[in-house]
Amino acid sequence: MPSPPSLESALGAEPPASVLALPDGVQQQLAAHVETASRRQADLVSDAVDAAVRGVPLPVRGVVKRALLG
Repeated sequence: MPSPPSLESALGAEPPASVLALPDGVQQQLAAHVETASRRQADLVSDAVDAAVRGVPLPVRGVVKRALLG
């Protein structure tokens, strides 16, 4: 079983002191929720980009996708 994500890795930054004051179990749950939300957001963005480029001619879809995603 993989180890639970750390809150710092889930946020991509040092959490505020008020969050670090939470019990370890709560911090682990929060980190898991943040990771789940991040994955869901990435999936939604990917789906939205795919839907947006459906009307773009096939030869330039890759260029348009790169432009949209940065």
